[in-house]
Amino acid sequence: VMAFTLGHTILGRSEAALDVCREHELVHVRQFERWGPLMGPAYLLCSLVLWARGKDAYRDNPFERQAFEEAP
Repeated sequence: VMAFTLGHTILGRSEAALDVCREHELVHVRQFERWGPLMGPAYLLCSLVLWARGKDAYRDNPFERQAFEEAP
């Protein structure tokens, strides 16, 4: 994990990590704005369902897929 988003706060391992991940994490900021307090539980539930189905709980998560698609 190079960076992590909670609401409007993006935490990164270093400035270089933030430079690499900024656009991706800003998509998550917009997701938090849209989903509000349900974002965390929805993200975790998606990951749990994907993991239970034998899929990648991170890469197959629709929140992550959106961030990968929208970030340059």
